[in-house]
Amino acid sequence: MNALASSLATDPFFDRFDCPLPRTMCDEITWQHMSWATFIERFSPTTGPLRLGSWTAGRAPGGRTDFDATFGIGDTIITCAATTYGPIEALTSMLHDAGVRIEILSFHQQNIGDETATFIQAEHDGRREWSMGMDADAHLSAVRAVIAGANLLHR
Repeated sequence: MNALASSLATDPFFDRFDCPLPRTMCDEITWQHMSWATFIERFSPTTGPLRLGSWTAGRAPGGRTDFDATFGIGDTIITCAATTYGPIEALTSMLHDAGVRIEILSFHQQNIGDETATFIQAEHDGRREWSMGMDADAHLSAVRAVIAGANLLHR
């Protein structure tokens, strides 16, 4: 068995979807027979200080998009708006304004059947984490990955 096949054999994402994780993510993570449930818990947490309530997008002048969001941060509900060229720019700006700072270092998306999986590596105060988001909408998949990353970095 070659080294690539060996590394794929222990990748729970590959086991489930027959698609490999981003190489840079695989190079940095020790899988050691991680189950799918453990993978989801580790890279796509549903708990943390940040919760997404709503996310909408509409056309704006100049090829930009108006984004509106509602977040729960701890016990506080906030409503945000941003006009940008993309959802990640809007989301990171909104989070920054709310005091949740993260920097996106790496971004990968791949189609998985009817859904899109987004993987990001984010950093805050020198600490780095990989996270994943999945959704039928590619933009929401990216938003979910950033929210998961923020939750991992701000626990």
